[in-house]
Amino acid sequence: MKLRTIIMLSYGLALMLVIFIVFFSVKYMVLKSNIAYIVTFIMIVACILSFIVSYLLFLPTFHSIRKLSSHSKKLATGQFEQITDIHSSKELAELAKDFNYMTEQLEKSFKQIKKSENEKNTMVSQLSHDIKTPITSIRSQIEAIMDHLVSDSDMPTYLESIHTQVMRLNRLTDELFDFTITQENQKIKPARNKIWIDQILVEVLNSFQVQFKNENRDILIELDDKISFIYSDEEGINRILYNLIGNALKYSPPGTPIKITGNIDNNRLHISIQDFGIGIPEEEQSNIYERLYRVEKSRNPKYGGTGLGLYISQEVAKKLRGAIFVNSEVGKGSTFTLSLPLLLEEAR
Repeated sequence: MKLRTIIMLSYGLALMLVIFIVFFSVKYMVLKSNIAYIVTFIMIVACILSFIVSYLLFLPTFHSIRKLSSHSKKLATGQFEQITDIHSSKELAELAKDFNYMTEQLEKSFKQIKKSENEKNTMVSQLSHDIKTPITSIRSQIEAIMDHLVSDSDMPTYLESIHTQVMRLNRLTDELFDFTITQENQKIKPARNKIWIDQILVEVLNSFQVQFKNENRDILIELDDKISFIYSDEEGINRILYNLIGNALKYSPPGTPIKITGNIDNNRLHISIQDFGIGIPEEEQSNIYERLYRVEKSRNPKYGGTGLGLYISQEVAKKLRGAIFVNSEVGKGSTFTLSLPLLLEEAR
């Protein structure tokens, strides 16, 4: 039943009640009949005038309710329009304000879901290409070896190529694994252990020893004398440093050095990884921590990846109450700095 109908019925019932009381008074001679007629006429006129005045006063409310109903239907179809020009009671104005807030939050959630779906589709598409390419290469080279089409002198070249493609697949699976672990562990409190900085650097650098040797790289390390240990999550720091050093190698040519510096400032540890490679354009630097974002848009296998490395590293750094900053210049290289508190506070 509509609100205006309810108002009409309420006035009608009130009028019928008055007429019944007047009729009862005349019957038992409480009022004279001529007076009863006058009273009845006055009540009818008063009720009609009151209804007209009430209806006019309620018109803005009726209009606001129709607006709420219309916008609710639009909201159900994915149109996130906010309500404006509400001129009615304070309660309806607050309801419209709450409706607008709900609409705003739903729109943000909807955009986030849509963005996640697009990222998922992009990741599946990228992975399909990035996985298929090395597998196809490995398959063709193995088939050539099996068919005895490769001479003994060419065998080392083929095996090296197969090894390169396998390592590429390994990097892809490592990034996906790190991404999965990061997503699953978002609500898990990080561990807090005593970590010796020189030891963790040695552990990470040892993972790249073969690549350092093959690419004739020099590793320059300059750590402040004050640096000794911090209390944080060892696995998280290891993962961040591994990604940053891996990126430095990936985006700089063989033969160029990798420089690692460290200092302590305001009770925070700062470790910088510097390469002398291609660098990052200034307009791209604000986007590099986004999920699936890649500065190098081509499918060049040298720079191939899922675009998850820096996203994962930044998320882990945030979890450790830290952050990663970049300073880069095209053609001169990039410096990524990891900043962490010396003492990771216990999560509450």
